[in-house]
Amino acid sequence: MISSVSYFCGLSAAVFIAIALAMAAVRWFHMCRPYDRNPKYYYPGRSFVAAVYLCSLTLLPYVLQPDSADAWFLARLFFFPVTLYNFTILLYAYFGGVMGWRKWHAPLIVIGFPVSVSLVAAVALAFVSGDQVAVVFPWVMYIVGTIITGVCFAVMWLVLRWAKRFDEDEYSNPTDFPVVFARRWSVMVAVNMALCWAGAVANSPVFLAVLSLLFSGASVLFIITALHPHRNRPVEEEVDASLEPASKPAPPKKKQKEILDAIHTVVVQQEAFLDPHLTIQDVADRSGYSRSYIAGLFKSEFGGFFPYINSLRLQHVDAYMQQHPAAPLQEALEASGFNSRQTYYAVKARLEKTQIQTI
Repeated sequence: MISSVSYFCGLSAAVFIAIALAMAAVRWFHMCRPYDRNPKYYYPGRSFVAAVYLCSLTLLPYVLQPDSADAWFLARLFFFPVTLYNFTILLYAYFGGVMGWRKWHAPLIVIGFPVSVSLVAAVALAFVSGDQVAVVFPWVMYIVGTIITGVCFAVMWLVLRWAKRFDEDEYSNPTDFPVVFARRWSVMVAVNMALCWAGAVANSPVFLAVLSLLFSGASVLFIITALHPHRNRPVEEEVDASLEPASKPAPPKKKQKEILDAIHTVVVQQEAFLDPHLTIQDVADRSGYSRSYIAGLFKSEFGGFFPYINSLRLQHVDAYMQQHPAAPLQEALEASGFNSRQTYYAVKARLEKTQIQTI
């Protein structure tokens, strides 16, 4: 007869599977309109998300035999290296899809091979032997889990590096990047990784049952936050789904001259660069031109929004100090659009480094 503890553990796994299957269906079949016209752009990695949720079906032996030692090993395996690998795939599939980055396709497939083999072997063992776990090399689980953890941290670092770059450039690159979503999802992955390790070390069915319920809630939260696209290009500017994300076609030379004059009027003559919170969207709104055109010209003509605006601010600091030699540096920085000394020195170092590299 199944004990109450085992019943609770099996029921928790069943809830996890049910929610995961529901989330897989939502992710695959539901897309907000009008974004469903271009799912590759607005919902990158959608098929991977659905596949990751479907992977929960491998927990069925544990639901059916929560007292089985082999099924217990399968559950531990699923909530440790397999779940860590799924997090890595989700990060890479979504944000790598945004960037059109395929460099890590082969390494992730190679790393996924031992995870898949281990999972299939554990499922077969749970169905066949029932309670003969004896020697299944549990230490393999920790070795694979450690490797996957390192890979997951590497992907997180890559995603956060992309976010930092695009955040600083104020999305001047025509391939927009969901910075806020990247940081939130990275934090969520880091927390879940810690929970996976805690579950593996605790080696407790009750702890794992609670963990599966927490992951169920996290799954629902993730789907809710991902239902609405986190891409910044307006729908009317979308491109064909068969193309990589790109900017609008460059305007004619005469039109470019008009837009550049408008940028100069707003940024330089009206001194918009002195606003410490100035964004490309602000410039687009005040100039009356499309944000995509503005961003593209900033990139092609000035090397990006970030270097152009901050070069003007650095020049303004020097001019201010010449006109007010007795003024403290902090006063000059605040008058030039810098929030702090740290920001000023960081920007100055970055732009000087960029200039050296381009010489």
